[in-house]
Amino acid sequence: MGRNDDIGQRRLPRSLSDRRLETMGRRRFITTLAGAGLGSMAALLTPDDVRAAGGDEVPLVYGHGPDSEPLTTTVPADWFADLRAAFDAHERSGVLSRPGVVGSAVVPGEFGGRNAALSVDVTDDEATGTVPERVGDVAVEVNRVRSEAETWNEGSDGRPFDGNHIPGSIECGSRDASATLCPAMYDGETPFFTTSNHLYGDDGGRHSGEPFFVKRRDGWRKVGEVRRGYALDDFVRIDPVNDAIPMNSIDGESPSTVMGQFTRAGLAHLKARGSKLKKIAVVSGYTSGVIQAIDGMTCAYGTVCKHGQLKWGSQSSFTDGDSGSVSYHSDLENPEDGLLVAGINNARTWWPVEDYIWGTAAYRITADYGFTFSPPTADVP
Repeated sequence: MGRNDDIGQRRLPRSLSDRRLETMGRRRFITTLAGAGLGSMAALLTPDDVRAAGGDEVPLVYGHGPDSEPLTTTVPADWFADLRAAFDAHERSGVLSRPGVVGSAVVPGEFGGRNAALSVDVTDDEATGTVPERVGDVAVEVNRVRSEAETWNEGSDGRPFDGNHIPGSIECGSRDASATLCPAMYDGETPFFTTSNHLYGDDGGRHSGEPFFVKRRDGWRKVGEVRRGYALDDFVRIDPVNDAIPMNSIDGESPSTVMGQFTRAGLAHLKARGSKLKKIAVVSGYTSGVIQAIDGMTCAYGTVCKHGQLKWGSQSSFTDGDSGSVSYHSDLENPEDGLLVAGINNARTWWPVEDYIWGTAAYRITADYGFTFSPPTADVP
């Protein structure tokens, strides 16, 4: 799956409802949809998806369910064209190359409301003057931030848990620190434990073989060993040991089953609807908040720039020990079936003006490494 798996070219999608989709071969069908502006998303759609869209709508793949099955809905065509224009402007803007600019992201538009925009973080007033007011037709919003890096000091009391089946949102830890456990992540059909990489330091890659623990009612239990850390996207892959089984569920939520994850366009759709993401973490517990920006890039934290960042909620909803929790929302079309992961929460703002939780979106992890929160069908209750 490509990095821009859900956004096509910049042209406004044309109505496809009057085309003879039934008589097209699969290759021509995909080519026709791609030519209408749906890009690589066209390969995931069916004629029924296209027919479900009205004359001023387009089909959209908002997520991936079990076995990475595409999950679809319909959105206004003008909103989708505006969103594609913003993503295109973000990719070609080059704002991160300007002195004093430390981050940027896309703020999706609203259905029937404001258009999409670019949000750019700067560290001084002089940098503000170097940022354009628009990139093409897309407005640019400038935010003044502080540039010092955040220091994590994980530690919590958390909720204990019993049994070999280990869900997400419970307390986990290394020998030296604690965090919140993600629901199971998958490498194909293979589930593994994951949480924030900074639980093991800035370079989890050198901690292969380190023990991983979860907190039980009778104390801490070793359930895994580090296989590899991914410092850039701040998550760590942990192989289960001692008969422990990573579960695609979030302890404390109902329904608790994680069915998959949102695409980049799916996150924009949530933003446009005004829907709130949720999280459950071991210190701050259950909180919710709206998406502020997606597809973010930041150079303010660590030694390298981070891409695919999701900004949402409020800094007051996140504290030490919450790292590794996931942001999520119920399936848009079938909310009673389960949950879709938006991203992994890794940090919060600590400077004036800006106010959000941030971390790497699930779609970015899939694009870079092939790992998903989408389980095989056999793992879904």
